[in-house]
Amino acid sequence: MTALLERAPMTYEAAMSDDTSAAKARRRLLDWATGHSVGGQVVLEPPTGSRIHDRHFAVERVQGDSAALLATAVLVSDLLVRMDLAAAGTTLGGEPEELLGVTAFLTGGLSLPVKSREWAPSDASAAAHLRWLIGHQRFFVVLQLLSSALSGVDQAAGTAQEEEAVREFTWLCRSASTCMRYAADFPPHRYGEVRDTMVPPAVNAGFSGLQTRDHQHLVSVMRALKNGGGLDRLALRSAEAVHAGVSQLYDAHVWVCDRFGGSTEPSLLMAQSRHGVGRPAVGQDPSAPDSRTRTAVPPMQAEAPIPHTQAADVAGPESGVVAARKLADQRLRQLVPDQECAR
Repeated sequence: MTALLERAPMTYEAAMSDDTSAAKARRRLLDWATGHSVGGQVVLEPPTGSRIHDRHFAVERVQGDSAALLATAVLVSDLLVRMDLAAAGTTLGGEPEELLGVTAFLTGGLSLPVKSREWAPSDASAAAHLRWLIGHQRFFVVLQLLSSALSGVDQAAGTAQEEEAVREFTWLCRSASTCMRYAADFPPHRYGEVRDTMVPPAVNAGFSGLQTRDHQHLVSVMRALKNGGGLDRLALRSAEAVHAGVSQLYDAHVWVCDRFGGSTEPSLLMAQSRHGVGRPAVGQDPSAPDSRTRTAVPPMQAEAPIPHTQAADVAGPESGVVAARKLADQRLRQLVPDQECAR
């Protein structure tokens, strides 16, 4: 990341600041970041549902120098988020340090203060769609960093590097949680028109967050940590911190569902099933490619329900919030050490 910023035609600080000249600097740096070649070959990988999901969120998968590609993805995402916030403002309070502080975290620099202004876009409908898009792109990039960090926890378990590896992972968990909330950072009454872009005929039947490859890969790393990995070697304090970090991530998913009526309405996937649109293309997380050989270059879907059971058909589909909490419980079981399960 540091090497990439050193080659940039202007300073990162100038592009990300609140100065009146920053908008022009952001555009120039974005043109440079998306235009300069870092190598890599565009990859179209199965399953089909994941490719459709990537296409919907304008994500391109490439293989090559994974460090350079991911650094470029972070930079492009930084600029897109900064431009989006400057144009539309926010409905959420607080400083966006964990949203825009990823580059500072990776380089050891200081996070740049960003003044938040209230949500006041010139076109509220277009701004809601763009926030949903850019927020998901940001989330995918941070999920890749998160998977890499969790692999680092696995490797450092039981060593002197364990504490630092866990610190890095938990910070990225907070950042990913913030990214998920940022994707939903628009007035809830605008969600209906956004949701309409994620059901047939706009997309394939069964379109859902279960098709998000970056989440699938994170789950596979969680399973590896538990099944023969370093989970049982972690100090109790470290294991609890990892569990709490991932729990925070899924809490953000529940928050998004609840924000958009998920406490009473079914999830995106279950609503399609209820109306006979079609069964999901994927019912379980398929194996994902090694994160070292791929990255998402932006220009988790916030819905990730568990397919409903026959019993749910009789009583009616469960709410999106209930489905999100069930998913969280299922995933978090991957982070319970075997000795604790035995108790």
